[in-house]
Amino acid sequence: MRKRYKHLFYASTMGVFPQYFYSFANEFRDHRIADGMQPDLAMMKKMFPTDLLGYPWSKLTSEQALGFAQRVGMPLTIFRLPQTNLSTSGFSPVGDLGVRLFASVADCEILPEGFTFRTSNEAVDTLSRVCVAISLNPKRRFTIYHCCNPKLDQYDLEPADFGLYWRTVPYDSFKRACLARGESSPMHGYWAVFDHFRRYWFSKDKPRNCLPIDDRALREDCPLPFEWIGTFTKLRRTHDWVDRHREEWPYAVPQSRLDFDRLMSRAEAYTEELGVSFDSTYPEWMRESLRQLVGALTAPQSGLAKDRLGNVVFELSRFLRQNAEIAREWQRHADIEGERIDNPLFIVGINRSGTTLLQRLMARDPRFRALRLYELIKPILPNGGYDKVARTRDDPRRTHVEEALGTIEIFKAMEGVHPIDFDEPEEDFPIFKSIFKSWTFAAEFNVPDYARWLSASGLGDAYAYHRRMVQHFTWQRRQAAPGHGGQWLFKMPFHLRELDTLMETYPDALFVQTHRAPSEALASWNSLVERARSVTLESISRDEIGAGQLAFMSGMLNGATQYRLAHPELEHRWVDVDYADLIRDPMAVIRDIYRRFGWPLEGTAFDEMQAWLSQQSERRRRETRHTYRLEDYGLTTHQVDDAFAPYLEFAADRGIRTTPPGRR
Repeated sequence: MRKRYKHLFYASTMGVFPQYFYSFANEFRDHRIADGMQPDLAMMKKMFPTDLLGYPWSKLTSEQALGFAQRVGMPLTIFRLPQTNLSTSGFSPVGDLGVRLFASVADCEILPEGFTFRTSNEAVDTLSRVCVAISLNPKRRFTIYHCCNPKLDQYDLEPADFGLYWRTVPYDSFKRACLARGESSPMHGYWAVFDHFRRYWFSKDKPRNCLPIDDRALREDCPLPFEWIGTFTKLRRTHDWVDRHREEWPYAVPQSRLDFDRLMSRAEAYTEELGVSFDSTYPEWMRESLRQLVGALTAPQSGLAKDRLGNVVFELSRFLRQNAEIAREWQRHADIEGERIDNPLFIVGINRSGTTLLQRLMARDPRFRALRLYELIKPILPNGGYDKVARTRDDPRRTHVEEALGTIEIFKAMEGVHPIDFDEPEEDFPIFKSIFKSWTFAAEFNVPDYARWLSASGLGDAYAYHRRMVQHFTWQRRQAAPGHGGQWLFKMPFHLRELDTLMETYPDALFVQTHRAPSEALASWNSLVERARSVTLESISRDEIGAGQLAFMSGMLNGATQYRLAHPELEHRWVDVDYADLIRDPMAVIRDIYRRFGWPLEGTAFDEMQAWLSQQSERRRRETRHTYRLEDYGLTTHQVDDAFAPYLEFAADRGIRTTPPGRR
């Protein structure tokens, strides 16, 4: 007689461990769940009353029965799953305890003390893929897998980060408010469970950086790469799913608020938490910039969509916290202020004239330092490590920003228009946005009052902050390579509007200006502005975009032309690049730039540039091309040429081609 056992894969729960069920809070804070560990029966009997909690007991009983079968020869694998109440699409079951809790918070508009978004809650489809991959791995070595992410996000998000300014009250006060709603409360019928766990689930004495759970078996036996979804992504996707299914959602959907005073309260909390001065972190000019921006965004003419307010508030709140983190690093490292910045190179040119291509191509040369997108969005490493971790594949900021690219709508809206890559150099406008003084806001939103204020107030303070941040990034680079220098390479078309201020800030700056027919560049730019505004505005007028951007862009480029004509003594610092030449033969353009500035073009740098160009050529063959027409925005070529007349005359005098193909 022959026996052939089938391999059994069993889905259990991390909840068989009281320390997990009790959120590792209070007396369980230091209780580790080791690899292959079995639950403590005595602890379970003490913490899991059978008349209230049958679920962990049923799972434990099943595990023990399967263990007996394994000992007589049955192949067995146990997947201990974490709390799971969502999918990567954002779907969440309305009956889940966590969903009910937040629905009750939104219903009463008060928060129980100790409320947190930071939980071990993983997406069901991610878990499914991990479990299937392990089950199909013939080389797997373990029997029990703890299927959860032990790492916690850098900091705990709060409802106020999304413009939900709810008062915090003791648990008993929260319960009374819910009970007053009777059976309509999402918490109705669930108080026995919450009352039993309140001392732990609502405790502030929980792990902050990581959960004491060993996931070695999971990491070693899962043959496919996988990433756990961050808290922000979970919240963002759940919000979007609920927004798309409001008719099916049984609970009230809270409305975010954009309020300057509330943002300042958040700023005060950040500086208190991080131990830095409020006034030095947010000087008066920065607070006034935020006040002007908020005022313009909340004005009726802005047309900001109410269901997008939470996104806007989150970004502004993130900037405030980021500034506090930067202030703490400046406080710890006074030598940052002494870092030298020599001959920075600024690539400028009207938007959509090849500045991105040129910057990313030149960044292949190690002579240059260029800021990657993940550095600009996350300038600070949470735990330091600039000498070992920064800018390596293990840099946690890379994972964070890569995840955000698939979640934040402005990034998704740019697909096919502007190539966004978390690991590539990017414009330095995030530095200006983070201090609320940026022309990018005037493009992203319909805020004419803010644009007028920005023009009148000037950007002197903002450029001084930009230089301080460049010193900070220089210091970070020096930690990893103390003896290695480098020339900073920046790119942002809006620098053209602030050349006076830029030169005061960086007296030895060098420039490469790209040139393209304004009628072509403006048509492409209008399309990009339309996409950006579609993310946040209720409605969009293409004619308004056309008229507004014509005035803005012609003013910027004509003003830059006037600056160059007024400063002939600086012309040796400028190299002009024809967009058509850049597209046709980029390496010829590179050689000319290096020749003009007297730089050697090393063979390795040349090869890296060529290899990158080949990769980009292949990528462009696969992607959908960006299409646009000037007429779609109520403009004609004649109108555009008239508006840009001073610039076109300047370009013609220097032999720079600014006539679209097909026109003479």
